Amino acid sequence: MKTQIKENLRLAVYSLISNKLRSFLTILGIIIGVFSVVLLISIGEGAKNQTLQIIENLGSNTLIIFPSSTETGGTFRSIQGQRPRRGMPQLFSYNDLLYLRNIFRNELLVSSLVSSPYNVYYQIFPIEANVQGTDNDGILISKDSIIEGRFFTSYEQDAKEKVCIVGPKIAKSIAISYKEATNKIIKIGDHNFRIIGILKERGYSQNLGDLDSRIIIPLTTALMLKGDQTLNFIIAQVKENKSIETYRQKLIFVLKQRRGKLNFVIAKQEDLLSAMNDILNILTLTLAGIAAISLIVGGIGIMNIMLVSVTERYKEIGIRKAIGAKKRDILIQFLTESAFLGMIGGTLGIALSIIAGEILSKFEVPYSLSYSTLILGFSFSLFIGLIFGVLPAMRAANLDPIQALRSE
Repeated sequence: MKTQIKENLRLAVYSLISNKLRSFLTILGIIIGVFSVVLLISIGEGAKNQTLQIIENLGSNTLIIFPSSTETGGTFRSIQGQRPRRGMPQLFSYNDLLYLRNIFRNELLVSSLVSSPYNVYYQIFPIEANVQGTDNDGILISKDSIIEGRFFTSYEQDAKEKVCIVGPKIAKSIAISYKEATNKIIKIGDHNFRIIGILKERGYSQNLGDLDSRIIIPLTTALMLKGDQTLNFIIAQVKENKSIETYRQKLIFVLKQRRGKLNFVIAKQEDLLSAMNDILNILTLTLAGIAAISLIVGGIGIMNIMLVSVTERYKEIGIRKAIGAKKRDILIQFLTESAFLGMIGGTLGIALSIIAGEILSKFEVPYSLSYSTLILGFSFSLFIGLIFGVLPAMRAANLDPIQALRSE
């Protein structure tokens, strides 16, 4: 049996080498298919891990409040299964945030985040930075701390002052020391901002990006530059180790009184993790399904070439049958060749996807390649090779040896 397998593999390699161009064109579809499947699944998994990590970093004592265009029960579970209605949700305002902060001053940290793309310069030199608008509560919620300088004062926030707290990488790029970087002026968009503090170094995160290249400006200032006072969400974090569900119910009651109806959702960490996990799993499977179409096209290519190969090798098949080869032997030989083509295509496709992943990671594209994805890609290629090799193999196995020997 081992001798037969070795002989079939030797014949498969010989067939591959003797028709190099045809063999390459045959497996090209498999290469593209496996490359697409592995790459898109890895990108989907990377995006999933990144999103879930961001949610996990918020902590289990954190609530996120989203506006809704429909009436809800206030909880995330109450909107599951509902059809979304047309229309824009009634966004929160900065006054809503202040209202909640005033009520829960000693119990919750309440904040929000506004992020906008701005060109940033120090003197005439451009700076790569992510500009975020938040307040002192937001800085604490995100687990940041100040190693030089200070937080925003109440006056600076109320007066919408143009001050900022920068990441250590930015501070190092404009000054010799953190202390020297404070009070320097940087330009954000068309406005000059004075640096009042330096964030503690946190490094680069595969999931959150470069945490040391952030610029934090007061939330009030960010809203002024944005041109309105609307907030897409409000985030609340319990200060002490108390029941987060109790505070969710309190927030539902207070916000319903203020807004007049339950047109919002208050989600806990596990609610968001569960929902995002389901959504991103569906997205990943959809991407993989789209990419798998090219694998089927590659399989059709293998079948067509194997049918041509059967036609070209009538005499070889006739001689083998004449000297005692059984139908099973011919069937296994051609299935081995088609499976071999699938395996070669799968191996090359996986190699290309690994190279592409390394390139994408340089550009900070979320990418997570696992052994299970590699095994899945290789298994698909082998499976496609076998399935689409059945028809040519059966045609070869069923040939009449006399008719095969008489063919030209």
